[in-house]
Amino acid sequence: MARSLLERLQEFGGLLQKDFGNIQNQTGGILSNIPQSAILGSAIYGQGIQGKDPFASLLPAALQTAKIQSLITPKAKKTKEVYDTKTGTKVFRTEQQLAAEPDRYTGEPIEPIGSKIKRGQENTLFGNYTKDKSVQGFNQSSTQLQKMLTSFEQGTGAGDVAGIFAFMKTLDPNSVVRESEFQVAEGTGGAKLASMEKAYQLWKKARTGQRLTQREKDNFKSAAIGFYEGELSSLDNLRGSYEGVIQNQNLDSTNIFVDNDLRPKILEINGQKIKTPAGATLADYSDGVYFWKIPGFDGYYSADSRGRSK
Repeated sequence: MARSLLERLQEFGGLLQKDFGNIQNQTGGILSNIPQSAILGSAIYGQGIQGKDPFASLLPAALQTAKIQSLITPKAKKTKEVYDTKTGTKVFRTEQQLAAEPDRYTGEPIEPIGSKIKRGQENTLFGNYTKDKSVQGFNQSSTQLQKMLTSFEQGTGAGDVAGIFAFMKTLDPNSVVRESEFQVAEGTGGAKLASMEKAYQLWKKARTGQRLTQREKDNFKSAAIGFYEGELSSLDNLRGSYEGVIQNQNLDSTNIFVDNDLRPKILEINGQKIKTPAGATLADYSDGVYFWKIPGFDGYYSADSRGRSK
């Protein structure tokens, strides 16, 4: 038994000597390329010297081998943060990745000082514009106008109720549309309050299941469009107060005038594309198409809700 154990130890010793002989012929240092068999054999050989059966210790020796390899194997180190010119983002890359694509990874591009100042001015004007109470009211009116026009096209009692409700919100975006609101409005006069009072009467009628006539719907549409034209005029006046600064500083107005304006931003007239001029107003609406009156042009310009010409 002792002789058999000795022979097996000598056999492992020969394997270790052979593996370490191979290591010495490799480049990169001893610890960089130690074969797994050498580490495993060393662990088993050490168990045998301690008088233990080397094969019985195969599993713990294998675990020990894995642990040793994890400690001596060099980990890929990340470089400092670099800029990926392909994706336009900041990333971390290893030395090998940087060497493989040297033209792709660079330092983050420096924004020209003029561009930075311009962007800051546009952001400031954008914040002032969007926080303006008249712009916020206009945005709500535009949303409710769209709801009203599409609701009346449904041809149902529920659509009529929703359309009237949206109409009242178009006239007064801050209205909560309660019974008490109309009780106060009754008899107070004024075109807007009178229209809301009439709308309320028809709303109660529609809630009982009575559908509106086409004439009543057309009256709602005409009234809402008329009030919306006033909203557009106020919006154009506000934008005009910004135009001087925008032109003098060579800024991009599309980064400033962000709102719910239903007018198409670009018009295609006679094969030419032009920016929609101030003063364009909504003339009519039918079957998902808006008809706009453009200053200086005959007829009407038709477009859908996304501004695409029809």
